[in-house]
Amino acid sequence: MSIGCVMCDCVNRGGVYIHVAVCRSKCIYCDFYSEVCHSGFDWERYVKTLVAELELRSCGLSAMREVSLYIGGGTPSLMPVGLLRFLVSEARRIIMSAGSGDVRLTEVTLEVNPDDVTAGNADVWLDAGINRVSMGVQSMNDKELRSIGRRHDAKKVMEAYGILRQRFGNLSLDLMFGLPGQTLESLSSTLDVFTELHPEHISAYSLMYEERTALTRLRDLGRIKETDENLSVAMFEMVNERLRKAGYMRYEISNYALPSFESRHNSAYWEGVPYVGVGPSAHSFDGRRCRRWNISDIRAYMLAVENGEKCHEEEMLSDKEITEERIMTGLRTAKGIDIVRFENDFGKAARVELLDKAASMLGEGYLKLDYNRLSLTDKGVMLSDDIIVDLF
Repeated sequence: MSIGCVMCDCVNRGGVYIHVAVCRSKCIYCDFYSEVCHSGFDWERYVKTLVAELELRSCGLSAMREVSLYIGGGTPSLMPVGLLRFLVSEARRIIMSAGSGDVRLTEVTLEVNPDDVTAGNADVWLDAGINRVSMGVQSMNDKELRSIGRRHDAKKVMEAYGILRQRFGNLSLDLMFGLPGQTLESLSSTLDVFTELHPEHISAYSLMYEERTALTRLRDLGRIKETDENLSVAMFEMVNERLRKAGYMRYEISNYALPSFESRHNSAYWEGVPYVGVGPSAHSFDGRRCRRWNISDIRAYMLAVENGEKCHEEEMLSDKEITEERIMTGLRTAKGIDIVRFENDFGKAARVELLDKAASMLGEGYLKLDYNRLSLTDKGVMLSDDIIVDLF
């Protein structure tokens, strides 16, 4: 069977991701590509290169009518505010001019570190067109923050949140559980603060020990002890229950939102919506079969773009890979996999095979099937990776 454009039925939606691959210091758990920013870093050259690449990629924006823009990293809030204003302005110009009809920029997100939030910076971000801010908090316990190499403390989080709350109507905070030394009691205290602040969106992640990170090296040396699996499950259950009681809906494995405040940009990734990524290591997807990723080297990336040379690799997904991606991305969301659409796109045999593989997990309570939608239960979320692989 030959599969056409089945990843997404939202052909007018799209996203643009801009990767600011610089940090003041590296968190010990982070495996995203970034480099430590020294005083001599050429911000102007870097921003001009990002704009130049987006201009070159504008043909990939031509079908988009509702577009989200996400400036992530790294630490984008380190960028001099004048250059941030220029970057957003140029991105808006390119996005608007790429389409042949009416184009709407629906969501413009900036990731920030609490240490970089000042009244002056926030005023410029707002004036530049940022309408959603995502702040990396992780914990409100200073000892836990130090254990993972964060450069802010709980007091700074409160100051930063107050500044942002006065200016922005859509805020997202990051929370992590399973941190070294974290207990259910300390996590509960952090949740107390989060629910009291009541941001529109909360991303809650279990600490992961990724290869080649400082965190994993410290664990392997015996200097950090990984959180017990049963404790991690109990922490997830606490996060899930506390946020539900506070009015948040878990719409994706790690993401919770107040009604109508789901992240448009991140939702696009899970729904197979096309997106264009610019910057070193940024990824893109055409909504059909083609995935591409830029080289993970700032200097080589800038030289390549400036010289008009190739700075990316790409792959064409096979029919099997497209089917597996639908399973993986569908099960990440609370809505799950639409079984009727799955059969329409991949055939009756694929639907039968999927449900046959799911049967035992349905019986054990890890999956549920309601109104032709197959989704993870709360019990299944903590085993999501294993469940998804078993359904391939």
